[in-house]
Amino acid sequence: MKIDFEEIIRKLESKANTIYFDTDKLKQLLITAKEKAEGNKQLMEIWEDLKLIIDLVKDWIKGDYKELSKTSVIMIIISLLYLVNPLDLVPDFLPGGFIDDLAVIAYVIKKISDELKTYKQWRSINKTDETIEMKAEFVDDTADVEDIDDILNEDEDTDEEI
Repeated sequence: MKIDFEEIIRKLESKANTIYFDTDKLKQLLITAKEKAEGNKQLMEIWEDLKLIIDLVKDWIKGDYKELSKTSVIMIIISLLYLVNPLDLVPDFLPGGFIDDLAVIAYVIKKISDELKTYKQWRSINKTDETIEMKAEFVDDTADVEDIDDILNEDEDTDEEI
């Protein structure tokens, strides 16, 4: 079986362009693709990559990550559209039915590999920054808390008055 990736891209490009401009449809596609892939034994070998491209698009939708080209978003949408379509080249209900889905997703990941690498770097820095910010907020929140001995003694004073 030979997969014509360029033909798949041509067939799904128009629909992908429509979804690109409709955030609600794009979010629904991400949810549907994730649900279809979770727990699917045939897709486990690309699960981490699939989660990565889903997270990439989520961060792009939220505006947190801006370094993503329209072409790459369209390619990701095409791969996810292919994944959620049960009647693709090899229907998903057949044994080995996800082999073509694996191939299409792997093809797209290879095509956008430079942007994925940049996103991974951004995400690792951004997560570190978020952790530092959370710790700083915690310290700020606890700065007003009295010394634990004062708090404990306060309870004793209250008990004595009763």
